[in-house]
Amino acid sequence: MATDHRVSTPLRQRHPAGGPLPWRRLVRAELRRLRAPRAMRYVAFGLPLATIVFGLSKLLLHDADTAGAWRSADERYAQFLSDARSYGLATASGTSVKNFFHDPRYLMDTLSFGDLRTLVTALAAAAVVFGMVAGGSDWSSRVMLTLAAAEPRRFRLFVTRALLATGLSMAATAGAGLLLVPLLLLAARTRGSTAGLDGVYWAALVSQYLRGVLLVGLLCLLGYGLAMLTRKASTALAIGFLYLAGADQIFAGRGPRGAEYDMDGLIFAVLNEKPVVPMAESDCIAGPGCEAVHVDLTAADGFVGVLIYLVPVLLVALWRFTRTDIT
Repeated sequence: MATDHRVSTPLRQRHPAGGPLPWRRLVRAELRRLRAPRAMRYVAFGLPLATIVFGLSKLLLHDADTAGAWRSADERYAQFLSDARSYGLATASGTSVKNFFHDPRYLMDTLSFGDLRTLVTALAAAAVVFGMVAGGSDWSSRVMLTLAAAEPRRFRLFVTRALLATGLSMAATAGAGLLLVPLLLLAARTRGSTAGLDGVYWAALVSQYLRGVLLVGLLCLLGYGLAMLTRKASTALAIGFLYLAGADQIFAGRGPRGAEYDMDGLIFAVLNEKPVVPMAESDCIAGPGCEAVHVDLTAADGFVGVLIYLVPVLLVALWRFTRTDIT
């Protein structure tokens, strides 16, 4: 009988003590592995610092001098009228100085949604990269052989690593959001207005916050799945770009409704505080975000779209990890 000399990990191998590796030991070991790289320590200090800088920047970008803003609007309106007369152009009857006024205050009830969306979007992009690093860093160093030998039940190893990476990314997003909101409140109280912060507002903000935390976790899983499938973080990054670009082309070819499932549009829909905005009430002109708003893409649709991207990658990665040799 021929002997198979391929390098692999026997699925029925047991823990040296005679039983399967305790799950708590596996979790502790994986947590130490994820926290070990020096870059993780930099992120642990850098993320709160970056969030604080972003929040405090609102104090520099806004002020409560509405009188100065109106004077500037008067000047721009007068210049507009002068230019129109010089070129013999007729001005629109509805045009007034209000069209040239830009409120310099930080209005918490409107601007906070956009700032929270900006933070979560940045963290979502970082979570994809983190997932790729978490899933792909141990393959080139062949540490995965040792990990699989210590925990031969590959399904449990795959799921544990995925849950820890996802949990860390979601926890980081939750902490950053909780750190940002008080800073935005400070900007509103000192450089703007807190008018309109009623129960409806807070319910909408909390909903956006929770959706953002979940979105970051799903995108971290996407990066993790790509890395476990390709077995190399750098390759996962290239394949991920091609995967998203190819999927966008496929959906776009199915008409306007399919074009809404561009990943940018899905993320916008998930984080949008107003699921449907009539075209007449929006300044948005073109792009996937406009498609998501002006048609009928809701936050639920956005999550479904993200899952359409995620589930196939995760299932194929799980199949390859549990059913093929680890080399």
